[in-house]
Amino acid sequence: MISGRDVEKIPTPLTHMKCLKCGTINSRPFKEGDYVFKEVEEKCPKCGHNKMRIIGIYVKEKKEKRRVKLF
Repeated sequence: MISGRDVEKIPTPLTHMKCLKCGTINSRPFKEGDYVFKEVEEKCPKCGHNKMRIIGIYVKEKKEKRRVKLF
Protein backbone atom coordinates (compact mmCIF):
# COMPACT_ATOMS: atom_id res chain seq x y z
CA MET A 1 0.00 0.00 0.00
CA ILE A 2 1.28 3.48 -0.86
CA SER A 3 1.06 6.14 1.81
CA GLY A 4 0.34 9.80 1.05
CA ARG A 5 3.94 10.76 1.75
CA ASP A 6 5.32 8.35 -0.88
CA VAL A 7 3.27 9.76 -3.75
CA GLU A 8 4.89 12.76 -5.43
CA LYS A 9 2.74 15.62 -6.64
CA ILE A 10 2.76 15.90 -10.44
CA PRO A 11 4.43 19.22 -11.35
CA THR A 12 2.48 21.71 -13.47
CA PRO A 13 4.24 22.60 -16.74
CA LEU A 14 4.71 26.26 -17.66
CA THR A 15 4.35 27.65 -21.18
CA HIS A 16 6.87 30.38 -22.03
CA MET A 17 5.81 32.86 -24.73
CA LYS A 18 7.54 35.71 -26.57
CA CYS A 19 5.73 38.81 -27.86
CA LEU A 20 6.00 39.12 -31.65
CA LYS A 21 6.18 42.93 -31.43
CA CYS A 22 8.45 43.85 -28.51
CA GLY A 23 10.11 40.52 -27.65
CA THR A 24 8.98 40.39 -24.02
CA ILE A 25 8.99 36.88 -22.56
CA ASN A 26 6.07 35.84 -20.36
CA SER A 27 4.92 32.54 -18.85
CA ARG A 28 1.61 31.00 -17.89
CA PRO A 29 0.34 27.55 -16.87
CA PHE A 30 0.30 24.99 -19.70
CA LYS A 31 -2.97 24.67 -21.62
CA GLU A 32 -4.12 21.63 -23.61
CA GLY A 33 -3.03 22.08 -27.23
CA ASP A 34 0.09 24.16 -26.50
CA TYR A 35 3.18 23.35 -28.57
CA VAL A 36 6.46 25.10 -29.34
CA PHE A 37 6.31 27.73 -32.15
CA LYS A 38 2.50 27.99 -31.93
CA GLU A 39 1.21 31.57 -32.25
CA VAL A 40 -1.40 32.38 -29.63
CA GLU A 41 -3.69 35.37 -29.22
CA GLU A 42 -2.70 36.50 -25.74
CA LYS A 43 -2.05 40.05 -24.65
CA CYS A 44 1.56 41.09 -24.00
CA PRO A 45 1.91 42.49 -20.47
CA LYS A 46 4.41 45.14 -21.66
CA CYS A 47 3.17 46.56 -25.00
CA GLY A 48 -0.41 45.21 -25.20
CA HIS A 49 0.09 43.47 -28.57
CA ASN A 50 -2.20 40.43 -28.83
CA LYS A 51 0.07 37.95 -30.68
CA MET A 52 2.66 35.84 -28.87
CA ARG A 53 4.66 32.76 -29.90
CA ILE A 54 5.29 29.80 -27.61
CA ILE A 55 9.05 29.39 -27.26
CA GLY A 56 9.18 26.61 -24.67
CA ILE A 57 7.27 24.36 -22.31
CA TYR A 58 9.02 23.55 -19.03
CA VAL A 59 8.53 21.94 -15.65
CA LYS A 60 10.26 23.57 -12.69
CA GLU A 61 12.81 21.27 -11.08
CA LYS A 62 12.10 20.33 -7.52
CA LYS A 63 15.00 21.32 -5.30
CA GLU A 64 15.82 18.72 -2.70
CA LYS A 65 16.36 19.88 0.84
CA ARG A 66 19.81 19.01 2.06
CA ARG A 67 20.37 18.17 5.66
CA VAL A 68 23.78 18.84 7.08
CA LYS A 69 24.88 16.80 10.04
CA LEU A 70 26.85 19.06 12.35
CA PHE A 71 28.29 16.44 14.71
